[in-house]
Amino acid sequence: MPSGQQLKLNVCDCSRIHLTYGSITLHFEKEEFLAYAMQLTRMAAQVSNPAGFRRAPSLADQKATTCH
Repeated sequence: MPSGQQLKLNVCDCSRIHLTYGSITLHFEKEEFLAYAMQLTRMAAQVSNPAGFRRAPSLADQKATTCH
């Protein structure tokens, strides 16, 4: 995370979880947040392991492939 950017996690009175990063806020129900957190945990493990990390092909490699 760039310095100066803060990640904030709040539980609202409505029991929803608000995850704020910079100008973006994601709103989750508890079950949604837990599923999201599990996926991020798996992704972090893959990215931190150079042998398990696969770079997506660049747009120059495949003209029909898009990043998003």
